[in-house]
Amino acid sequence: MSRIELAVQKVRHLDENQADALLEWLEMRENREALRQRLDADVETGLEQLRRGEKIPGGQVYAEIRDRSQRRRAGKNG
Repeated sequence: MSRIELAVQKVRHLDENQADALLEWLEMRENREALRQRLDADVETGLEQLRRGEKIPGGQVYAEIRDRSQRRRAGKNG
């Protein structure tokens, strides 16, 4: 019996709560993988920009990060 067939057999025996938990876990994994792929693409874009000499001063980067963080916190608390 293949690993997939074995997994299908095990899933058939789950109760509703267990099945819901498994589906939620699978969705989280899928979302995490999509996020990882997006981050990898963003990093690659940034590296390409650096290779072309398109740099941003460090102080500007930190200011933007600080501003975004403050806006995000204000949105969650406000």
